[in-house]
Amino acid sequence: MNIELLHDFLCVSDTMNLTVSAEERHTTQSNLSKRIRQLETWLGRDLIDRRSRPLTLTKAGHDFIPVARNIISQLDEYRGAHVPWSVAEGAVSIAMPHSATISVFPSFKQRIVRQIPRASFAPRLANHDTVATMLARSECDLAVVAYHPATPQAEEFAVFRSVEIARERLVIVAPPHADSTEPLPLHVSHRRTYIGQVWQNSRVSVPVTEEIEHGMAADIRAYCLSGDGRGVVPETLVDADIASGKLAICCPEADLSYSLSLYCAPKASAQAKRIWKAAAQIINHELSSQTS
Repeated sequence: MNIELLHDFLCVSDTMNLTVSAEERHTTQSNLSKRIRQLETWLGRDLIDRRSRPLTLTKAGHDFIPVARNIISQLDEYRGAHVPWSVAEGAVSIAMPHSATISVFPSFKQRIVRQIPRASFAPRLANHDTVATMLARSECDLAVVAYHPATPQAEEFAVFRSVEIARERLVIVAPPHADSTEPLPLHVSHRRTYIGQVWQNSRVSVPVTEEIEHGMAADIRAYCLSGDGRGVVPETLVDADIASGKLAICCPEADLSYSLSLYCAPKASAQAKRIWKAAAQIINHELSSQTS
């Protein structure tokens, strides 16, 4: 039995909605329904009462929830004890800016592990220009790199294979009680970083007393949460803060969007090449689903 069938069932049991579950599982509703049927056939009992509206679980379905969670938990625990943690042990070296480790990479990794369960990564922090050099020398297998049309990339990137894995945008945030007309310190990424260059090339007007540059977007977030001015940060870095009311977006009309692509080094490991190919397949599937 495919372990993904358990994840499918638990997703349905959490949402009780096949459409929503299909979106979360990155598949179609009909395909998800077929996979649930496969699980039911394997177990020899119905888990979902398809005659009810709205959707409900059968008694067997309710009874199976803790069983499925326990199976997944035990497998995750076993796998975690045997997953390679370093390149020497078989992990794939992947370079990226610090902000990507928090905002984009966790979601990307989750999607890849669904396709390649044994995929393991050894992240390395690097700025834009450093990543280009690392890729050229095959000092890393993969790299997550930002691109904005008004901000040139290093020329080396033109010769590497890439696939866009995410869209991101910079937002200007402040504590929700801040007066939008009051001049405040503005915390931004250092202009030597790519995100800092995006801001310098596409900045919007906000009332500022001074502009303070930082090496990491996480530091900017911390200053904003402490009430010490506004900040320019990747939106996914502060999504939870905005949802909880700790921060609010200023200038929502500002368009500071950029893309994030996965690059593969010329001498990348075989596993890294499989991951890059899986990323391309995932993105192509999502694009075809959006247009169909």
